[in-house]
Amino acid sequence: VNQATFSEKLKLVFGGRFDVINYDDERADLNLLTGQIEPSATRRNYEKFSPMVGVTLAPTATLSLYANAGQAFAAPSSLTKGDPKPEESTQFEVGAKVRALNGRLQSGVALYHLKKENIGIPDATGITQQSGDQRARGVEFDLSVQPVNSWHAFLTYAFTDAELTEFREIDTFTQQLVDHSGNTPVFAPKHILNFWTTKEYAIGVGFGAGFRYVSSQFIDEDNVFEIDSALTFDASLYYTFRNWRWSVNVKNITDAEYETRGFGSTSVMPANPRAVYGAIDFSL
Repeated sequence: VNQATFSEKLKLVFGGRFDVINYDDERADLNLLTGQIEPSATRRNYEKFSPMVGVTLAPTATLSLYANAGQAFAAPSSLTKGDPKPEESTQFEVGAKVRALNGRLQSGVALYHLKKENIGIPDATGITQQSGDQRARGVEFDLSVQPVNSWHAFLTYAFTDAELTEFREIDTFTQQLVDHSGNTPVFAPKHILNFWTTKEYAIGVGFGAGFRYVSSQFIDEDNVFEIDSALTFDASLYYTFRNWRWSVNVKNITDAEYETRGFGSTSVMPANPRAVYGAIDFSL
């Protein structure tokens, strides 16, 4: 990676990465038809160059604009059956960052477009043997405010529009090929919103509070079952004296009931209920 500075306002970053991957796996598998243990081997070799380039323009001391593009490469999981192609992705991003009020207010916004090809997706049995293409685009926003030295507030928001541009799988019940192209990828909520604020007093006591919102999301590529949206609240209280710090954190204050990831395409797990954590830290 190299950076070229043309002026205080204009910088260019460019570079690349070259991967050479040789994978050999000697093992024994159970033949489900004969019931016999049979030796098997998997050998995969990949070579790939992934370039990247970015430019930053700062028209003023408080505003910077940037744009970047790049490619990425990843060998398929060793659990993927058959002879899969490596996963490749291409990303484009543009954004802006602002500093105001002598740094007490900082904000940034980014727009991106990401395309992945040959991604491995487990089937209903949990075996990774399919591959598909996926596209994601969205907006990310962050805001940091410091009204006074002892008070901080942070807000982040992300909007994601994700789609399986090409994905087909064998239905385990009908044994028919089903086309899920156009569906939403699993665990890809459209909206994620986070807020957190902390206030500290001169006597060493401080507290924090905030919330997190995650919109609904699907648990399988067939988009049949959906996890509902969730809004949770957290808080913390701490006391600092010399090298010691005592803290108490309360998670999910309202004891909201919601689900997280599950097993397979028809199950989910309940998220953690209200919980209280305590900690004592000592620093030299």
